[in-house]
Amino acid sequence: MKKQLEEIIQSLSGGEGLKHFSFSQLSRNRSIAMHIVDYWCRTEKQRRADKKKYKLGYGSLSGNVAQKLVGKYIFHGAERKEIKDRDYNTIFDHEYKLYTKESFDDRDKQIKEQIKDKLHGTTQQILSAVKNIFGDDELKCERYVDMLPEDLALGVTGRLDFETDLSFAECKTKPPTAKDYRGDIKFYTQKLPSDPDPVNITQVAFYKIASGKTPFLFYANENDFIIFDDSHPALWDDHLEYCYNEMIEKAKTIQRLLILSNGDPKVAAQYVEKPDLNHWMMKDLSADQLKTIKQLWG
Repeated sequence: MKKQLEEIIQSLSGGEGLKHFSFSQLSRNRSIAMHIVDYWCRTEKQRRADKKKYKLGYGSLSGNVAQKLVGKYIFHGAERKEIKDRDYNTIFDHEYKLYTKESFDDRDKQIKEQIKDKLHGTTQQILSAVKNIFGDDELKCERYVDMLPEDLALGVTGRLDFETDLSFAECKTKPPTAKDYRGDIKFYTQKLPSDPDPVNITQVAFYKIASGKTPFLFYANENDFIIFDDSHPALWDDHLEYCYNEMIEKAKTIQRLLILSNGDPKVAAQYVEKPDLNHWMMKDLSADQLKTIKQLWG
């Protein structure tokens, strides 16, 4: 059975094979049907080619800039690199160029060109939150943590945004909302949450158990930030363990489906509900994703 499962795993990702589960694969926001679409049928190159709207890259830009300003080290895979260039404008301009390199459509391109000041503001709020949590402690950024839970053929991996020897912080941003108004685009600040998002708590749960460190979760928009620590019930150890186990059960369900279908996505599609294309989270699917959904479910 183990050999058969290993062979099945090697057939995934369009024949490239999967090396591990990631949190994004097991997120509550990703249905098992969309896991089949993106990680059984499509290659990494296809996934990366999907055009993304402005909100998806917003947090990466502001977070990346903050990491390179306050981190002592940044990890690229297993390689640890000491950060030496800390010129804000140079770092921001580099990240902004990557962010605007490709847009979802003309409207999205226009939005990205108009929210530069919002990105600067959010970056400053991230820096303030990190300072509030860690003070002047030496920080590492983007280090991988891994776990291979019992009865899973694939491990789970993820990267820590900000980390010291004793604690870590996961950063989430709230990009401004863009709305059309009389031929123009107006921007509205997105409210910070009063409680942590359960989806984010599951991610923090994995990082907490994988690293053994004290967790922090914070949110930032262009005007403010809010920090959640283990004084909040959502970050208590027993709740984090519950969320982690829930995520692992989803991974085991996917593994059972792999065995049942012998890794054939068309067979697996018979056992799971077709993605709801009317759901708001499905509105930004790429043409390639929609094509794959049609091939599997008609």
